[in-house]
Amino acid sequence: MGALLTTSLACSAIKPEIATAQVKILIPLYSYPTWYNPPTYTWPQVADAARQVPITAIINPNNGPDNGPPNRDYARGIQDLKQGGVTILGYVATNYGKRDINQVKADIDIYAKHFQLDGIFLDEAASSSDKLDYYQNIYKHIKTQPQLQMVVLNQGTQTDQGYLTRPAGDTLVIFENYSTAWNQYQPQSYVKNYQPQHFSCLIHTVPDAATMKQHINQAVARNIQYLYVTDDSPDHPDKDPWNSLPSYWQEEINHIQSLNQKAQSPSGN
Repeated sequence: MGALLTTSLACSAIKPEIATAQVKILIPLYSYPTWYNPPTYTWPQVADAARQVPITAIINPNNGPDNGPPNRDYARGIQDLKQGGVTILGYVATNYGKRDINQVKADIDIYAKHFQLDGIFLDEAASSSDKLDYYQNIYKHIKTQPQLQMVVLNQGTQTDQGYLTRPAGDTLVIFENYSTAWNQYQPQSYVKNYQPQHFSCLIHTVPDAATMKQHINQAVARNIQYLYVTDDSPDHPDKDPWNSLPSYWQEEINHIQSLNQKAQSPSGN
């Protein structure tokens, strides 16, 4: 059965239309939804951008769902994102396959019951084959919830192909690192054999808009569909590269929209 599944997925994943695949943003939206203080509330900017390009946002109330339904602020923020057409994932930590699987499932169940989300983002995901059973178990649990259609595993690095062929995830984050590491990065050879929607990269500390555009173009060339590029950095005082939008946010949106329009045009120009 396992060999048959692997063959079936590999065949169905071969990509006849990569040139026309839309580039999509996968943004860790780890800023608090301060709707009551508009100057610091960035979520509407994300919702507005979703009218130009497809956006999936990861929300993280407190290293997970915070043991209960969303508070008033998160409920408001989620509604604002939904009105813009943003796909929303709930953050769940897994400690590289060492976290108690029942605790992981409990977080998922809270999201499914109370948050009205579209999927789950499993952070600190293991990348080696010895943890495949753990993540496949979680994947199957998530898929018992009809509304949770998308499962993203954040390995952030080179990953065993089995996470796709089991499957244990729908999309794998195969790069999460500094801008300076991106140019030398090379995906594993199997990546080119799958449709690009199965892969994502998160690139931080990207210094300017020109570099941002180069990185996005390179991600497309590397068969990666979901991406996010920011000049925020773990080297900043708060040590969190995912709690603010990049200074070139609108330029990033415009560039991706331009790539998608070119990909969809008959001539590709």
